[in-house]
Amino acid sequence: MKKIQILAIAFIAIIGLASCEGDRGPQGPPGTNILGYTTEFTVDFNNSNEFTYEFENDGIEVFESDAVLVYRSEATVSDPSGPVDVWTPMPQTIYFNTGEELVYNFDHTFFDVRIFLDSNFDLSTLAPEYYQNQLFRVVVVPSDFANDPNNNLETYQDLLNSAQDQGYQIEQMK
Repeated sequence: MKKIQILAIAFIAIIGLASCEGDRGPQGPPGTNILGYTTEFTVDFNNSNEFTYEFENDGIEVFESDAVLVYRSEATVSDPSGPVDVWTPMPQTIYFNTGEELVYNFDHTFFDVRIFLDSNFDLSTLAPEYYQNQLFRVVVVPSDFANDPNNNLETYQDLLNSAQDQGYQIEQMK
């Protein structure tokens, strides 16, 4: 008899809870799927900093499973909406007619990104347009995304397009 009473009470409770319905609340803002983070900065290399710059930003968290990508603004092109930077992935090698080579390179830890110039000649003889006012962009994304052969990371715009195709965005840090 007790079993029947317990079952009846459980049945009534289930029916009662299932029939509770009210007006839907207002829809919340659309969610944002952040895939990674990016930041830009300008660097002046010179003899006193040994043609090296160390970028540290506490606002970007890097995990062991992340990939750190660095792009250099190689040029600026005109567009009706304004100037557009042309981003080249690093390392980047520039070959001169003299046989000399200049390499923009980087390394990183969880805490910083070190960008440096390397060459097969004395960097103090380098023309200023190669070491002054150099614009860089650091992007941190999950390694799985960076290593996926379906994702094109050749330019920064390609990276953004690949992320957007998968419903993600790259958040710009200040």
